Amino acid sequence: MTSRQTPAIVLQIRDYGEADRLVNFLTPDGGRVSGIAKHAKKSKRRFANCLEPLNRVIFQLSPRPRGDLEFIQQGELVNPFSHLRRDLRRLAAGAVLAELAGELSAPVEATGSIFQTLNQALELLDGGGAPDSLLPAFFLHLLKLGGYGPRWRDCRQCGREPAPPLYFSISKGGVVCSSCRNAAAGPMLPLTPGVWKLLRLAQDLPPEKLHRLRFPPSQRDQSLALLQKFSRHHLGRDLKSWSFWEKMTRG
Repeated sequence: MTSRQTPAIVLQIRDYGEADRLVNFLTPDGGRVSGIAKHAKKSKRRFANCLEPLNRVIFQLSPRPRGDLEFIQQGELVNPFSHLRRDLRRLAAGAVLAELAGELSAPVEATGSIFQTLNQALELLDGGGAPDSLLPAFFLHLLKLGGYGPRWRDCRQCGREPAPPLYFSISKGGVVCSSCRNAAAGPMLPLTPGVWKLLRLAQDLPPEKLHRLRFPPSQRDQSLALLQKFSRHHLGRDLKSWSFWEKMTRG
């Protein structure tokens, strides 16, 4: 097979032997890919400023004869999102969204949309967008693209339009009305009308309009607690980057 070029967003870098690096990256056609950057520790020309998490790059790839890893022959930096890196809250939000995008990139039909949505989120964060609002909005939108979008418009138990007080069923993946709370499968989280409205909008709006949403601190906290528990249940683990975000939020 011949070598090929692909746009990519770098997700993770690890040392691999004495001279190489193992790179996990997201592509619009292949989803999450792993590759070996040969002699990357020593070559300043072939990988100039490319191998940093969250960089938007173009990689030149050639497949290995055996195994799932590909050879990364060289890289070209397209966008380092340098302004994003100067604000740790924006950097933490970008890290959470990038890790989620990597986890959700398995469906072939969704990989292009997931790649473009992550890139839009990083561009908005880099441009000074509020991470408190962009993180929950894009997190939920990525879940939808990956096939895990919750249902907000009708009660997951009775099918009717829910009325407050509202609850969210983690296992059923949607809103539950008060009369169905005891019958629906748990765990169950309380859901204020304001958060319900914001999360509905975040899931329905196209990515280019998500920057219009504003999540005040209390609604941000409730939204992210819900999304963290929901993603943990369906992905089978917590995203590692949540701890970075929580540390920056406490700070």
